[in-house]
Amino acid sequence: MNSSLMSYITSTFQSKSDMRVAEEEWQKIIQEMSSRFKSAGAIRQTVSQVWNKEGAFMLGNMWEYRDEKAFVACQSLFREAEKKFDKRTSIAAKNYATRGIILHDVFF
Repeated sequence: MNSSLMSYITSTFQSKSDMRVAEEEWQKIIQEMSSRFKSAGAIRQTVSQVWNKEGAFMLGNMWEYRDEKAFVACQSLFREAEKKFDKRTSIAAKNYATRGIILHDVFF
């Protein structure tokens, strides 16, 4: 299935330990909710550790969606996941989100 919309969220943490624990806990929550995300139209999530910012502890989360309707449908799931995360941890992060329409998707 092709995606037509994507979002990229960077999260900056105070320590490497916070980053690791946050990533593990967030993935547990996303896995618990994966069938709901799929039904809502999410196609793919890719998590990366940003390594070119010296002294920073950052993760990048790229999400791909079937279309704008799927993106909107997933927003309530994200709010639910964030509440679960906040209940399970006390890790603070600075999040910055960008969104875009996919113009080219090149596979090598």
